[in-house]
Order: sequence, then C-alpha cells, then structure tokens
Amino acid sequence: MAIIFNKLGVPRNVRLFFEPYYHVLPDGSICFPFGDEAEHFNGLYHFVPSTVVNWMAGDGPLLFISYSAMEALAFLSVHHHAYPDFKQLRFIAIGNYLTGFSLTGRKISMLFGNDILGRLTDIKVSLLLRNKDASLFYHGDESFEINGHQFEAERLSLNTFETACGVRSGIRTIKARGFNTFLEQLKYQNL
Repeated sequence: MAIIFNKLGVPRNVRLFFEPYYHVLPDGSICFPFGDEAEHFNGLYHFVPSTVVNWMAGDGPLLFISYSAMEALAFLSVHHHAYPDFKQLRFIAIGNYLTGFSLTGRKISMLFGNDILGRLTDIKVSLLLRNKDASLFYHGDESFEINGHQFEAERLSLNTFETACGVRSGIRTIKARGFNTFLEQLKYQNL
C-alpha cells in the first residue's frame, strides 16, 4: 500500500479498487502506466504523460474520463459513498494528448477541471466521442469561437455549447466544488 494515499486520506476500498492499476516506486511515489509512458505522483510533483495510450481501471458500464489517474482516484475518494458497487465503475485517463475515442453504449461522465482549460476539454472530448472535431479559437477579449459559435469564457460550458449547437450528447460533467480539481480538493480537505 502506498503511504501517500494514507496522507491524502484515500479510503481503503478506493485503494483496493485501484491497486491493480498502479505500482509504488522505491522512493514512495506512485506510477500509473500509460503504455510505454507513465504518470508519476508524490507529494512534491505530479507528471502526466502526453501519449496516445490511455490508462484504464475497472470494466463497469459507468465510465469516467479524466486527464490523470490521480484525478480519477481523487474523484472516487471524494465520492466513494455515492457508488456502493465499484464493479460498476470504469475510469480512463487520457493524459495530455487528446485522440479519438470509440466508447459507445456507456454512461459517460467527464472529470476535467473547473478552469477554462477543463471546460474546453469537456467540449473537445464530447465531440471526439461522437467522431467530430472542434475548431477552437481564442479571441483575446475573453471569448472563444468554437465551430463558428461565439462564447464568453466565464460562461463557457459543455451545456452552453450543446445548447448553442442544438446537440444533446448525454455526457455528464462532474466538477469539484470549491476547487479546480478533485485532486486539489482531496489534498486540501485532508490537511
């Protein structure tokens, strides 16, 4: 078991669920394999790879997509009480490189940050899941143009994008309350 998970307050059942999908290095840091690349985490640094190979954990019908494996672990640590049967869960971490997806017939939730980059990623990934592409332009006046539609940065979300385009993907976005990410929330709620 990783000592760092005890420090972060990761519940035992969450540690056991993710245990087959990471390994602990001699220095105590955690390594999550992304094919030939890896995500590394300890209390001082967090390296997320840029790779086309995704990290996966679980094989249930409820799918959660995030940038990093640690974000997935933090999300489940914060919300473990809402999922009594972990066999229903599946997590995919995409790293820092967005590539095409082929995930159909699953309930999909995205766990990207509350910041503008997280909200833009929500839109980009939802389009990739439908085999569509997005052209994103920043106009310097705190506004973005996405596929010909204009959005103010502070109001931009997957919901506003889909409403403007007349599309309904059925994909949920779950955001940390009061924090940018679930990993940030997990770190600060247990200090």
